[in-house]
Amino acid sequence: MDRVPQIDFAPFLSGEFSEKDKIARQIGAACEGIGFFYLIGHGIPTEVTSNIFAAARRFFSLSDDLKAAPEILISSKHSRGYQPLNARFYEQTTAPDLMEAFKYQQELPPDDPDILAGDRIQQLNKWPSQLPGWRETLLGYFEAIHGVSGNLLRAFALALEMEEEYFVRFYRKPLTQVSLLHYPPQPPAPHAFGNRPHLDETAFTIVLQETVPGLEVMTRSGDWISVAPVPDSFVVNIGDYMARWTNDRFRSTIHRVVNRTGEERYSIPYFAIPDFDTVIECLPTCFGFDNPIKYEPLHVGRAIQRKFSSDYI
Repeated sequence: MDRVPQIDFAPFLSGEFSEKDKIARQIGAACEGIGFFYLIGHGIPTEVTSNIFAAARRFFSLSDDLKAAPEILISSKHSRGYQPLNARFYEQTTAPDLMEAFKYQQELPPDDPDILAGDRIQQLNKWPSQLPGWRETLLGYFEAIHGVSGNLLRAFALALEMEEEYFVRFYRKPLTQVSLLHYPPQPPAPHAFGNRPHLDETAFTIVLQETVPGLEVMTRSGDWISVAPVPDSFVVNIGDYMARWTNDRFRSTIHRVVNRTGEERYSIPYFAIPDFDTVIECLPTCFGFDNPIKYEPLHVGRAIQRKFSSDYI
């Protein structure tokens, strides 16, 4: 499959088993193919998506000094808040990704046990004080997209011949994160990226794109194809954790962002990361005599702890 299919999720949300099964099969085929699909009919009003993009523009239009204020600046010890331009380096290159980000998760109170423990990835969000109502907009979007995520978990389970609520049990207190991303226009240099080729360390990602293209996915033949914005849609892609769960039946596919449009690009990914104590093991429907298990069990929280500071210097 060398194209990204479009799937209407509305029939799945109707609750009829026959419709759920039909859509789950379509989703399964996309995940076994290119590992990406467009999701329409997801149930989130346009007003909600318009508001979150307006919020992103409000924040990224602030001065660099305000965005990089110590109280909201991200660090290797605190992965919530503002990540400046040129902050992400990788071992294989000396050139940073040309993007800036604001990262947040579900809102937890200061006395939450995982916050007090200080070693279970969960952290307090950092909010800028200069933007009245901004926090509420971001948390409202999180709640809306989290609902879509729950229904996708059910669709994935049915596609994999598992009980419908199988994956939901691993998302009681997830490490899920939302990122507001801003990609300025980039130079035409061949090795310049908004976000260089990578796989997502998550179960799956739900990406909201505005109107400027730039997201590209690598096909099985090694070609790059554009995943251009489609109105009122999300882009869903499989991540490494789901690939492990399914013994690579569902594909975690290399993708990148290249913004050579001359325009500002905004996107908002939701990374569906399971609970800290989730242990990812191959599903019983995804291995057999001629398809041995490829991966050892993986403890999600410990895996993230090991990589917690790897993107920053």
